[in-house]
Amino acid sequence: MVKHRFTVEAYHKAYEAGALPERVELLEGEVYAVSPMGKKHRLYVMHLDKVFQEAFGDEAVVMVQCPLGLSTDSEPTPDLALLRPPLEAYRERDPGPGDTLLLVEISDTTLVQDRTLKLPLYQKAGIPEVWLVNLVEGVLEVYAFPHYAMERHPKGEAVAPRAFPTRPVAWWV
Repeated sequence: MVKHRFTVEAYHKAYEAGALPERVELLEGEVYAVSPMGKKHRLYVMHLDKVFQEAFGDEAVVMVQCPLGLSTDSEPTPDLALLRPPLEAYRERDPGPGDTLLLVEISDTTLVQDRTLKLPLYQKAGIPEVWLVNLVEGVLEVYAFPHYAMERHPKGEAVAPRAFPTRPVAWWV
């Protein structure tokens, strides 16, 4: 069996033609279904959106569940991202790795996929920092460029994004 590999451009054309389901993302040329969000996952997305807006709203653009073009064959949809301002910069173009300060993935059923597929893509693209909210173990895993060595933070321990080192946030609900 031969797999069909997509470029981002071909992926967009297939999506616009109705050939792909509604919730998918492109990782290294392959289309992956995005799992339905459970209640806890939704709660964390809403919580972090609110926390990030309050803490960094004037100094970062908070992007929630929007595609981020990493390369010609990868366009994942992270749960949240902090982007360089201003918002108007994204009126005529999509944000990319150079615009990204922090990506956040909320992981429960997708924990293995997020670690094995998405993290290496983020690292390869030069994303400076990734937070993986590990709902399975109830910890925050922080990965920073260039090595992406994991730091683990338990619930109750506020963490500051590297882009805003003096502003720790309560990442847990």
